[in-house]
Amino acid sequence: MEEDKETDTVAVIPSPVEKTGEPPPPSSQMADVKSTAVMKYASVLSPVRFSVLQKLTDLNLPPANWLRSQEGVTGIKSNMSWGTGSGEPFSSLSMANTFLETVDEVDVISDAENIKKLLKIPFNKGSVSMAVHRVGRTLLLDEFDIYSSLLRAERENWRWLRDFYLEHVLENVQEKEKIFSRKKKTRDYLQNRSMFSKFLYRSIGDGKEGEAPPSYSEVCGEEPEEGGAVGNCPGEANGRLAPGQRYSSGGLLPEPEDPSLRSEFQRNVIWTFEDIRMLIGTDMPIFGGRTHPAVSLRLRDMKKPINVLTGLDYWLDNLMCNVPELVMCYHLEGVVQQYELIKTEEIPNLDSSRFSPQVIKDIAQNILSFLRANCTKEGHTYWLFKGNGDDVVKLYDLTTLCSENMEDKTSNPFSVPVAMLLYRVARNMLMDSNCHKEDFPTVRKLLKQCIELLDEDKHPEIVTSANYLLSDLFVPDDPNEDPCVPASSDTTDQEFWDSNCYDDNDDDDVSQDSDNLAIAVIKSVEDLYEREKYRPAGNRPPHSAKQPMSVEERARAALSYVSKALTLIDSYVSKPAPPKPAPFPSPSKAIPLHYAKLFQNGDNGTSKQESTETPEESSKAAVVNEDIPSQHALTPCHTISKDSWEGQLKILLLKKAATAYFALSDVANTLGRYGCALRYLRLALLCYDAFSALSCGMLHESRNLQTSLLTLAGDIQLMMAKHVDNHQLYDTELEVKSQDDAVVSRSARQELVKPLCCKHDWATEFCMHDIESCLETSVRCYEEAVMRTNRSESHNQFINVSKRLGNVQNEMGVVLMNRATGMEYGPEQEKTLQKSQCAFEAGIGAFKAAVDTTNIALLHSNTGRLMRVWAQACVQYDRDGKRCEFSQQERIYYNKARDHYMKTVHILKDRSAFPMVWDSVQWELSTTFFTMATLLQDFAPLSVKAEEQVEKEVVDLMKKSIRYCDTETESPRQPLAQYRAATVHHRLASMFHNAYRNQSEDHKRKQARSQAEYHYGKACRLFHQLEHPCELTRVQLERVALCEYQLGGQTAAGSKLRTLSTALGYIAECREAMHSIYKELGPDEADTTPGSESATSSDLSKNQTVVSGLVPREESEKLLNILESRLQHLLHMLIKTAASAKSSSHKHHGGKPSRHLSTSQLDQYKKAYAACLRGMADSSTGLMTRIKSMADTLALLPHGL
Repeated sequence: MEEDKETDTVAVIPSPVEKTGEPPPPSSQMADVKSTAVMKYASVLSPVRFSVLQKLTDLNLPPANWLRSQEGVTGIKSNMSWGTGSGEPFSSLSMANTFLETVDEVDVISDAENIKKLLKIPFNKGSVSMAVHRVGRTLLLDEFDIYSSLLRAERENWRWLRDFYLEHVLENVQEKEKIFSRKKKTRDYLQNRSMFSKFLYRSIGDGKEGEAPPSYSEVCGEEPEEGGAVGNCPGEANGRLAPGQRYSSGGLLPEPEDPSLRSEFQRNVIWTFEDIRMLIGTDMPIFGGRTHPAVSLRLRDMKKPINVLTGLDYWLDNLMCNVPELVMCYHLEGVVQQYELIKTEEIPNLDSSRFSPQVIKDIAQNILSFLRANCTKEGHTYWLFKGNGDDVVKLYDLTTLCSENMEDKTSNPFSVPVAMLLYRVARNMLMDSNCHKEDFPTVRKLLKQCIELLDEDKHPEIVTSANYLLSDLFVPDDPNEDPCVPASSDTTDQEFWDSNCYDDNDDDDVSQDSDNLAIAVIKSVEDLYEREKYRPAGNRPPHSAKQPMSVEERARAALSYVSKALTLIDSYVSKPAPPKPAPFPSPSKAIPLHYAKLFQNGDNGTSKQESTETPEESSKAAVVNEDIPSQHALTPCHTISKDSWEGQLKILLLKKAATAYFALSDVANTLGRYGCALRYLRLALLCYDAFSALSCGMLHESRNLQTSLLTLAGDIQLMMAKHVDNHQLYDTELEVKSQDDAVVSRSARQELVKPLCCKHDWATEFCMHDIESCLETSVRCYEEAVMRTNRSESHNQFINVSKRLGNVQNEMGVVLMNRATGMEYGPEQEKTLQKSQCAFEAGIGAFKAAVDTTNIALLHSNTGRLMRVWAQACVQYDRDGKRCEFSQQERIYYNKARDHYMKTVHILKDRSAFPMVWDSVQWELSTTFFTMATLLQDFAPLSVKAEEQVEKEVVDLMKKSIRYCDTETESPRQPLAQYRAATVHHRLASMFHNAYRNQSEDHKRKQARSQAEYHYGKACRLFHQLEHPCELTRVQLERVALCEYQLGGQTAAGSKLRTLSTALGYIAECREAMHSIYKELGPDEADTTPGSESATSSDLSKNQTVVSGLVPREESEKLLNILESRLQHLLHMLIKTAASAKSSSHKHHGGKPSRHLSTSQLDQYKKAYAACLRGMADSSTGLMTRIKSMADTLALLPHGL
């Protein structure tokens, strides 16, 4: 290398004695610096074999292999650029693009020469000029050649920076030569570079003797990091960045095509210096052999000692490459004199170049802290500048300071490469399987800065892709698999959508700091010696908590980016296609030359000449004219192909728009805004149809989205059917549309003009006030969703959609059943009933597919109810409008209803699993048996069956009705069940009563009477519990009638007296019923006379209050009339029978009293009879007075014989 390339600008290093007053530290202490190097990439697998040159070898003469050996074998660059910097303005960007996985992971990415220049700033009086960029937490450093970039007139793209430099940086024109330090290109400099290159080539061993040198991984003592490979090309080392890499959404995202952005260094190393982690590129040749596995070679003139800058340069080179030793070759006038082996840790202790490694460590930490504190914005270009001989280091934010002087975004040559890097880094982070929501703010900032830096007209594919990735941060691809499902999902989704990660208006914390200026200054390079001089002072104060973004806000943010991207694609596609180049002439065909005579004799001659052309020649001329386009003709716009970048991105964008609109629709549906939900769903299905038309073979990758859209469409149609009264409001909500909606809708419709494209317009049709149409559309949506769901791959989704299908089929069946109930008998009613049955059967099939036994039971129950409605529709009437006998068709439908209810019972098995469903089905089954028995009893089909058969069937049905009527379990339906049981017992008692009256055989009569008395007793107890006084009175009167009929067949006085006493006992039990009727009806005006209260009036207040509306006034009056007449008649007969029995007793038994009735009992009956006669004597007495009088009379009756 050049020996004293900077001897004229060497600064005096402050020795430890000068700074601390202590002697220099020993070698072990100075070498106590943490430094590790991990090889990321190397062009050769192992160091080059080292060959020691013979003494007196003339290095001025070129060796035979000079500049002929391949770089990939020797690791030595033929252009001799090592040690002078790469010379490329974008070297750090090239490394970052090559190793994207290191961006945001390391602190610095730069050429090794730039790192050395920074660390030598306090020791070097020369100028420093570097461009700094920030990506995440990583700083990118590049050499910034002021002379070539600013002072050459042909660099017009740097005019804005040159104007800024001359105006703000230079104080006067005379300082130009002082500050601008051009690279040395003198004759001595070039000769030294040439000599060093010849020395390196001479030192390459022939490889015939000895063992091969160890590999670089063995030299470094570390394994290569994941994602890197020693010996592989940089493109292969990062497999995730290969062009055509598929993004998780299934489409192809564009890869920036810039072959120049590829690292050209011989080695790329992850160098960790103390707590600073750097990715550096270096071309330093490394040699090795048997005894020395890795050494670096240096060439020095024996006449010139090693200075500090050179020693520091040697030390840093060895540390960066983890080389343990340095071989120094000394020469005189190019003739080799001797070699010296120096260990790396000994370099800081060389006599002529002594320095402290601890000072270098402090310099490195201070410079990094200074740059981190001031280079805060991604996408901005910062300029780190130190003038020649100047002691001040300044950092300019060129993007902020020169924004007004830049003509456009591309005026800064760094803009496009930096923007491409930002895009690639953000894309790589999202493609990484380890990407978490904590990384999203970084990704969002990178993408927004990328869009800010790029001109969308020149880079439409990258800007479009960046907008798509931004939308992907707010709305995931699959709402069913990602935690980003909208408001109807679990609350844990809200944590996923934390505003700290997704707030689209959240800027960098540092960018909002008022103290962050566009110019930062290191006032003196001496400050870099001070430990932790520029370290940040503490953490920033915590920000106030922000409200999380709602699902609607996130979806709207995503749609804003989607609309921008679609606008770019559509404008790009609408531009005229470039004209086709002229066809290349075929060498086998002659080019026709069209000519005309110079002198023409009029028009006739011309026409003759033209007519002499053969048809073949004229056809050839026509073909040529067609192939060569006219310069003035406009080429028609080209259509989008799914294989082009615009086609791939539009596929992704349309799918993303469909997903975002799905989220908006789901939120609106949850909030009950069904008109808005339907509008968003229309847009979602429109985008999905356009996506399907454009993607063709990619439909299998979007089945989940299609199923989700159709399922939501079914939900909305079902809810609109249930809220038909609000249809006017929904119609108004359908007309609202935002600007983003208009852009997305217009772009999507452009893809639906193709033939055979699938459309889902039917799923979002709005039928005003038509419940059945809404339900039919809902059914179709669910059926389509079930057909498109793979049961094995999406089992839960299949179960969910199947249940929804069964539910809407049930709703459809119920609506049709209720409609048929209000219709007149005829073909239309029959058709409606059949449609209802089909709906219930389809619902049962859907629930069977979902293995939902509870809902299967419910639908069987509803089908049973339908069969009962169908049976009622089959009732026939005669000409007079009277109901005919119970028909066979009615019996068929009631039996079908019974079968469906029994299926429900068999499915449920018992009450433990689903008590409410079980109770409902038991009640319906009891109702079916009761209704059928009642109809058979009231309209007996005596024309086809005998009365005895009918009675037997009625008894069987009644008993089944009681069996399924649960009167014991406490539930809201318990009073109804008890009333049903009481009614059944009453009807059975009446039927047996009738059989008793009409039966001729004694044993059957006795059996009928026994059954009648049993059921009468059951009915009375139940009606008494339910406090139904009218029903209780009616049953008691029927029991009295049974006794009266029995009395007609008795002749003995004793039997008659017992029967009469029993009948009067039944009447006496009506006393509480009279009290209840009195309290329910209340006293009328005619009854409010003073002194009208009897001795029993105090008992009226003791009775329980009955339910309002259970005592009809007219019925109470009728029952009272019957009760009065029967009471008077029975008392009269009893007194008369007792008198006759007494006279007979005197006649036959000598005047002994009757054994059947005591004198006191007879007196009570006589008093009651007298009271009854008095009450019936006054016909003008009011109803309430009569009821009270009857209660008082019944109180006089004795209880028991």
